[in-house]
Amino acid sequence: MKTSLFYSLGLTKNETKVYLTLLDLGTAQAGQITEKSGVHRRNVYDSISRLMEKGLISFVSVNNRKLFSPVNPRRFIELINEKKFELDNLRNEFSQMMPELELTTSLQEKHDVRFYKGVEGLKTVYDDIIRTGKSYIGYGPGHQLEKILKHYLKHFVDNRIKNKIKIKLIYDEASRDNIKKNPLSVIRYIPEHYSSRAALRIYGDKVAILLLSKEEPLAIVIKNKAIADGYKKYFEVMWEAAKP
Repeated sequence: MKTSLFYSLGLTKNETKVYLTLLDLGTAQAGQITEKSGVHRRNVYDSISRLMEKGLISFVSVNNRKLFSPVNPRRFIELINEKKFELDNLRNEFSQMMPELELTTSLQEKHDVRFYKGVEGLKTVYDDIIRTGKSYIGYGPGHQLEKILKHYLKHFVDNRIKNKIKIKLIYDEASRDNIKKNPLSVIRYIPEHYSSRAALRIYGDKVAILLLSKEEPLAIVIKNKAIADGYKKYFEVMWEAAKP
């Protein structure tokens, strides 16, 4: 059973163990849950309390003893629907604020340099590429990018195709057999000894320099038309030398 799915819904490791233990036992006292789950008794009580708040377990008192039972597992579907409802409302509220927020950002972004750290930082850069809505070019080790961004990359590709954003990318030969060919993309390859963990993406009037380190990914985004145009010329030279 994929316990990570329970974590995605906000359950802790102990809460997940307690719920699955109850699912196995059917009805049990806290002591029985402790014995079978291997969770410390104090943590079992804490987990029971939080699971009850989430509507995932119930209890009855029999002869002054509390017996706990799991509710129908379909409650998890209801939790997902509740979370979706909350996220939809949040999206609508932010959508209403967006014109004001984007106006403020555009006034600040005439020429600037921004730094982004970690995997979430890289996602922010790729979200910006989608927001720009323009075709982009670049180079960098594609297989390393897939290792770092994992499931997000598919989400990005789907959005890119949906927005009809075309790309021209240069990868090293080591990526040739590992890169999935996606629509609206043209890829060429250069010898592996020219590769590095640094990647480049040029979109609109921005240049994103990406350090694809698994330990600490880093992105530097420069917003300057002259610099972007200069990098585009360098890219065209590399493109002519690269192999399909």
